[in-house]
Amino acid sequence: MSKSNYTTLESILSKDAAELAVLKEGEFEAEKLGVIPFTALENPEFKQAKKDCIKLVPGPEGGARVPEVDDDKLMLKVVVAAVDKDKRSNFTFANKDLLQKLGVVSAEQVVEKLLSPGEIQRFAVAVQEVSGFGPKAQKAREEAVKNS
Repeated sequence: MSKSNYTTLESILSKDAAELAVLKEGEFEAEKLGVIPFTALENPEFKQAKKDCIKLVPGPEGGARVPEVDDDKLMLKVVVAAVDKDKRSNFTFANKDLLQKLGVVSAEQVVEKLLSPGEIQRFAVAVQEVSGFGPKAQKAREEAVKNS
């Protein structure tokens, strides 16, 4: 690869700030719900979702407790966050009327009621794809889900 293909500071500074802030969008087709639009997550949103899914578990040989990410909970949080932030539709899993209709108290529980386990996993992967996680990371996540 020649040096002329490298990104330069000048090329970034010449771009409009709004253009640099544009997030990718995606769509997920759910069996019961149809097509659901979603928007990529930004670093702070993904970090917060991950932080919300950390639990402390006993360390090796009964040692100090160590943090562990609850992957199932993270998938739910990622889906909820990506759908909530999408501006193309007013649909949200956190709608109070929807919560009441389904008899649940959280948006994550709505996702569990309306989507199959496989759909939740595929939806979370789709969100992570548009959020910049590459094919290698996706394959590792899929393997982790299969092995859990």
